[in-house]
Amino acid sequence: MRISTSLMSHVSSNGPFQKIRRGSILTLVLALVTIVLPPLAQATYTLFGPFPVMTTTYGSGPITIVHPTTNSPGTWSYTSSNPQVATLSGNTAQILSVGTTTITATQAASGTYNERSRSTQLRVSAGTPSIGVFPSQSVQITAKTFTLTAPTSTSNADWIFTSSNPQIALVSGKTVTLLDGGAVVITATQRASVNWISVSVPMTLTVIASNPVLGPFGSITIMKDSVASLSLVPPTSSSTGAWTFSSSNPTVARLVGNIVTPLAFGSTVITATQAPIGSFSSARATMTLTIQGALPTVGAFPDVTTAYNLTTSHTVTLSPPTSNSYGAWSFISSDPTVATISGTTITMLSPGVTKITATQSATSTYGPSEPVSMNFTVLGAPTFGTWSDIEKVVRDPDFTLTPPTSTSPGTWTFSSDHPDVVEVVGDVAKVKSAGKAIITATQAATAFWQSGTATINVHVTGDIPTLGAFAPIDGGVGDDPIVIKPPTSNSSGSWTYSSSNKKVAIVKDGAIVIVGVGVSTLSATQSPSGIYSQSNTVQTMITGKESPVVGDFANLKIVYGSAIPKILPPTSTSTAPWSYESSNLSVVKFVGSAIQVVGIGSAKITATQAATSTLAGAKKTFTIQILVPSGPTPKPTTKPTPQPTSTAQPGSNPVVKVKVLKRVLTVSVSGASATVTINGAKAKIGKNTLKPGLYIVIVSISKKIVFSKTYRIK
Repeated sequence: MRISTSLMSHVSSNGPFQKIRRGSILTLVLALVTIVLPPLAQATYTLFGPFPVMTTTYGSGPITIVHPTTNSPGTWSYTSSNPQVATLSGNTAQILSVGTTTITATQAASGTYNERSRSTQLRVSAGTPSIGVFPSQSVQITAKTFTLTAPTSTSNADWIFTSSNPQIALVSGKTVTLLDGGAVVITATQRASVNWISVSVPMTLTVIASNPVLGPFGSITIMKDSVASLSLVPPTSSSTGAWTFSSSNPTVARLVGNIVTPLAFGSTVITATQAPIGSFSSARATMTLTIQGALPTVGAFPDVTTAYNLTTSHTVTLSPPTSNSYGAWSFISSDPTVATISGTTITMLSPGVTKITATQSATSTYGPSEPVSMNFTVLGAPTFGTWSDIEKVVRDPDFTLTPPTSTSPGTWTFSSDHPDVVEVVGDVAKVKSAGKAIITATQAATAFWQSGTATINVHVTGDIPTLGAFAPIDGGVGDDPIVIKPPTSNSSGSWTYSSSNKKVAIVKDGAIVIVGVGVSTLSATQSPSGIYSQSNTVQTMITGKESPVVGDFANLKIVYGSAIPKILPPTSTSTAPWSYESSNLSVVKFVGSAIQVVGIGSAKITATQAATSTLAGAKKTFTIQILVPSGPTPKPTTKPTPQPTSTAQPGSNPVVKVKVLKRVLTVSVSGASATVTINGAKAKIGKNTLKPGLYIVIVSISKKIVFSKTYRIK
């Protein structure tokens, strides 16, 4: 400032500068100040690029964390939220277990750039263990058993073993019992563990045994009625193993031991099987037993009805009748415009009926069969054209439903799955309310066409409901569920709710359950109803707080007319004030926290401690009993104060009269409508018959006490 004053003085009093105006001098001074003073430093905001989720598998080694791109030169540091999953050294993450951890990358402040952090998740899934060699092996059958050794593995999970052929090698635990010669695949499977997936590795176990040398086992042909039974003789063998026999077709020949009984014309393969013994493996030999007959016995050839659809295959494989002959079958269609036949394949061409005739050709054993026929009916599955969805608005007029085009001439009927939204009468649809209805069009079956259905959606848009405020919700962890009070709405639609943070609050059966400390957003949406569509989504805040630890209130017994004690709140970890509410206002009322005795009886008191910024509110209940006094009649605790009501005459006060005659107590009230209680119970205006005892009569007008007096009934 001193420099500026001197400069102005100098300029105004010397030489040619005397004519410079004062405004020019100020401009010059400001320019000089700008040159002399340095500019102020300003903070620069650090900008990050994306920091994507990282995934890896257990056992694949450490991973290098690549920080987000940034405009700051500041140094980076990293933290892991779950060191049991991964620990960090610089930007290298050592993987310790399967799981998820949050990686936070923090860039330090540098120069004018501020410090900033960004987080992402590192997800570690189970890895594949490294398995050693599981070598194939050969063992002599005479060893009888063989012990398996599991391959080495980086996992320590248990191994299980299975055999591809238990008739050669049977596995139990690690012990293999050798039953027959041959090769089997033994599969070793290691179970999955926390950090490793399950893996399997096979090996081939060859059981070495000698193959028996068998003699001939010739085929046999007999006539069905020529022998009742015959004994099978096994082939000669260099092994002494026992023989068993089986028939591939028990309907042709029955086998019991080595005795064959012919049953029907045809052929069956008889298999003779020799069991393994000593150093010999099992052995098998086969022969064909043919039972001849003159004529085949043909079974039923039932009618067939099948569907014809333009969008599916038009072929059907025909099953010929059963027969004891093995001759080839041939088939003929009486109407090739409906269906043609090639071999046993029927190709359908159009809906209708054709007769299929089947004939079995002759063989060396049997002659040709008699022709058998059946009716082959093709029912067309109608093909529908496009049937488009419909959009309507509440209060739109009725509209006629037009069915889709169809290949069938069948008649149409219509139905609605939500007649409260769209009602269907005949083919006329009536809009009822907002929502969605599925309209089903059903086409009746005809002689050669199946019935079919098509559906469309009719969306009816209604008015958007007008919603009121959605009050915030506070609650304590572990408290009873808080019933959600939805916003006011001119729609009667049902509400659905969702919590954004299920670690703080969850929604269950229309109530909020506080499960943790924090905040969550509660979203509410009202479903369509009547003329109203679905509402907009409204939100409010849920605050979960720790619940205070509160002791219990003591129950109180107070003799009517005696001194009224003060309520002593229980111990509580919260310092918030208490408020009180009586369940029976004809017995006890509250003025602030002071008890006001009204009548004889019992009241349940709900004590509510207010919430604080860190603790939730609390509720406790206790009981206050107002007892009938003994001895002289006490004075009422509340002095009657007559109150005029809307039913009283202008300028008049209500008059209460009570008379006692023997055991009848009569109450009369003039000038207003009133309610009467006797010992806290609702009583009549008029005659009340009572038992002997002490009774407090209270008369209230518009919920205000205008009369209170005690009477003794003898």
